[in-house]
Amino acid sequence: MKKFSHLLITILLVLSSCLGAFAQDKGFIPPPTEWDETYDVVVVGGGVAGLAAAYASHMAGADTVLIEKMPFVGGNSIINGGIYASYTSKLNLNEKLGLPPGNPEVHIQDSIAGGDNLPDPKLVEQFVYGSPVMLNLLLDNGLKVRDMLTRVGGHSEFRTYTTENQGGVDIVVTQYEMIKRENIPVQLNTKMVYIYREEPMKGNVLGIKVQTKEGTKNIRALNGVVLATGGFSADIAMRQLHVPWIDPSVPTTNHVGATGEGIKLAQQVGANTIHMSHIQLYPFADPNTGILDLVAVIPCNGPGFGMVYVDSNGERYVNEAERRDVNSMAALNSNGFPTFAIFNEEMIDLFTTREDLAWGMERNRVIKAATLEELVEKLNSLPFKGENINMNVNTLKATIERHNTFVENGVDEDFGKAIEPGMTRAMYAGPYYAIPQWPSVHHTMGGVTITPEAKVTDIWGEVIPGLFAAGEVTGGIHGTNRLGSNAVADALVFGKIAGEVAATGKAPVWPGLDK
Repeated sequence: MKKFSHLLITILLVLSSCLGAFAQDKGFIPPPTEWDETYDVVVVGGGVAGLAAAYASHMAGADTVLIEKMPFVGGNSIINGGIYASYTSKLNLNEKLGLPPGNPEVHIQDSIAGGDNLPDPKLVEQFVYGSPVMLNLLLDNGLKVRDMLTRVGGHSEFRTYTTENQGGVDIVVTQYEMIKRENIPVQLNTKMVYIYREEPMKGNVLGIKVQTKEGTKNIRALNGVVLATGGFSADIAMRQLHVPWIDPSVPTTNHVGATGEGIKLAQQVGANTIHMSHIQLYPFADPNTGILDLVAVIPCNGPGFGMVYVDSNGERYVNEAERRDVNSMAALNSNGFPTFAIFNEEMIDLFTTREDLAWGMERNRVIKAATLEELVEKLNSLPFKGENINMNVNTLKATIERHNTFVENGVDEDFGKAIEPGMTRAMYAGPYYAIPQWPSVHHTMGGVTITPEAKVTDIWGEVIPGLFAAGEVTGGIHGTNRLGSNAVADALVFGKIAGEVAATGKAPVWPGLDK
């Protein structure tokens, strides 16, 4: 046994030496002897994870700078649906709405099951217990949320909050105001192009090289670099490398900057990655553009209240309360393009606003009709990518009637959707509404491996000193599939963890985990 251990150690040492030489041959750049700028903590990426990290690092006493390659902060965080999963908050909405108290352990179980048991339980535990803390921090700093809780697909409780304008921009604006009040420097149009480490695959991360309009410069990070650079949904070549079955023609909900270079540059200094082959499609995007607009969030919030999804012939094709990956694959295998979310007037105030619907109706993103006959007539008259559907009105009427009996009896005999007493509504009368929808590339679950303290680990499972990560650049948190409304909580919580650990070496301890 001892001989085997010695042999294994020898092999690993040789491999380490070879990989170091490989990194050098492929462009290892020795750290500069003089730096253009020096900070305690350098945060790369200006979405919710990066903004949270910069704020937490600064508030912990570190001299901090935020680097963002785009001409504005926010990234994908600006254009997300403004939904946030938290088992509780200072607003006590569960009690106010007559719902049972939220249970963090159930949230953890849902999230792990939703990722097919691949998520790291310790990472899930961190973001679930930290989510109320971060939500309350935002509320204390001016964030407004709607007076509702929804049960998004894959969640077994009503725990999803929606921002006032149903958009991630609400959260980004709140965070950016916090950043500005603290005079934390933000450098826009500044792209990270290299991460400096003491030696190839060894030693501390020392800082980064960035590209600006004026040229390149080197920024020293005395305590550490926090990567919050997002995923790679907008990089078709990277998508094809990891998930070739997703055709390059499939659009994305993401902004143009979601190109994954943070993952690649971290790998260059030895970072390990995990779950790179799992890419989530958002099942409710605009079928003509693939965009996640204001309307595309409504189908995500509606299933717990009686909304149904039908295919282009008017038939249900899935358990509407299922996970996003299940919904997406069911849509792709349904009776043609696109699919539709159907609901009626009685449900509106439970999961959306009349202002949002009016916005959608002005753009033909929401179709309203007094009867199901009129609704089908209108849907059949609309072109989707230049083609018309031929929905059968009798089929849709039979679908709605059958679903109504399921609601009445409390059992979905076709797909097993949970019928929530007092929450799930039947559709007995109009006006009726339909939202066209279709899957679009949305979230890359894979990324760099991290510890519960947001420290990046290398291919041998060792921490890379001075390198931290938060948000979609990381992997291991969501497994095969991310439950809707978990992403912002994950990014905010691990952003705070990364910022505080980089600044002080100590992670925050969340209520409930402080035992």
